[in-house]
Parts: sequence; structure tokens; C-alpha cells
Amino acid sequence: MRLEARYNTKRNEIWAFIPLEKNGKIFVDPPKDGSDFKELFKRLAAAGAGRPLDSEGFPQGPWTPELLAEAISEIDSNRIGVDLRTVQLWFQENDKGISAANIRWLARIFGCDDPEATSEWQKELSEAQSRLAAKRRDLKKSGTAPMSQVPDLALAEANRELPAVVYAAECVESVTRKPRFSLAGASEGFFTSGSPLNLPSSIFAGSSALGFLSFLIGIHSATYSRPDGVVKQVGFLLT
Repeated sequence: MRLEARYNTKRNEIWAFIPLEKNGKIFVDPPKDGSDFKELFKRLAAAGAGRPLDSEGFPQGPWTPELLAEAISEIDSNRIGVDLRTVQLWFQENDKGISAANIRWLARIFGCDDPEATSEWQKELSEAQSRLAAKRRDLKKSGTAPMSQVPDLALAEANRELPAVVYAAECVESVTRKPRFSLAGASEGFFTSGSPLNLPSSIFAGSSALGFLSFLIGIHSATYSRPDGVVKQVGFLLT
């Protein structure tokens, strides 16, 4: 296996590891460099530590939440398995750590099912989780919100101010908007707020106008001419 080196921007240093093969899987020795769980897990997941080698002996790539959750659930002694959402939290930038039970299963993965290596990784992961918990306590004491909570707080503040802004915009729009003519609104106002005779008088006036108009254009009577010249009325317009 080849030596790989990566630059750790948080700790401002170069860290390196030599991937080894153990039980047909990629094995990485615990770095013991004082990293917290998030920093340590990010390195191991990117290196694919504990993943089986392919048929030609090459690494198969980094861990994904789905692959890691499946690998932990396939451990024979792990009857409960692990929830995919829990594993996804390990990959995300947040202040969520790992439980003692899951440290045991993750150590089995990174230790490649080797008892001695698993014991070393269980110790390393437990210490890394303790360092992460200490950082969270320091943030709470200093009154600084974790980075994972800053967007949520900003979003909540924005949502809290949104109703007032929307209400103000609606008030401005209602003042500046010109009234539009609405036939339905005008008809409703005419028939509901006026005299009770408005409706029947309107119907009578409309019917009379239609009858007079039909007489003018000659459609008030329907006639039929027979071949012998006799014209018969077959219908008329009833107003």
C-alpha cells in the first residue's frame, strides 16, 4: 500500500497514514494526535478504513453513510443494527457525537475484526468523543452557539420577522392600488343595498328590451312556407 498525506486545515498541520491490509480490509493505525471525533471520523471515512479490498487488492473508495450503516448492521453480534440517520449525523458538520454502543461497532469496522486492533480503536474513539464533548461544554460556557445551530437561529429570526414585513407590504399595496371595476361587485351592490324592486324591475326592463329588439330585427316570429305558397307561423319569441 502507498503512503497518503493530507493537509488538515483545522489543526494547521500535515497528517499522514500508511494504509495496511488486515483480514482483507484497509487498516489504519489510530493516529493518537488529539483529534476530536468529528475530525478523526472524517479522515477515516475518506480513507475507507475497514472497507474490504477488491479482487485485485485495491481500495474500493471512501465510506458513505449507506455503506457504513449496512456494514455495522451486518456484524453478527449486533442484533439491533444502527439507524441510517444516526450514521448520517457522523458525516455532517455538527456537534453530534457518538454513543458508547456505537463506538463499539465502529471500532469493529476500523479494527477490521481484529481483537487487538478493535480494542485500540475503541479506546481512540472514546477519547475522541470525550474531546468533542469537552468542546461542546466550552462553547456553552462561553455562550457561543455551535456552527450547526447558527443557520437555524438565523432562519427562525427571519421567520419571526416575516409576518410583520408581509403585513406592511400588504398595507402599502392596498393604499397605492387603484380600485378596479367589477361587474359582479357592482351587481351585488345594486341588488342588495338598493330598493327591493330593483331586481324585478331590472328583469322586466330587460325582457321588454329583448322583445322590442327581436321585433326590430324580425326574429320575434318563426314562419314556414309550404310549396303551395301558404305561410304558417310555427313559433314566436316569448318575452
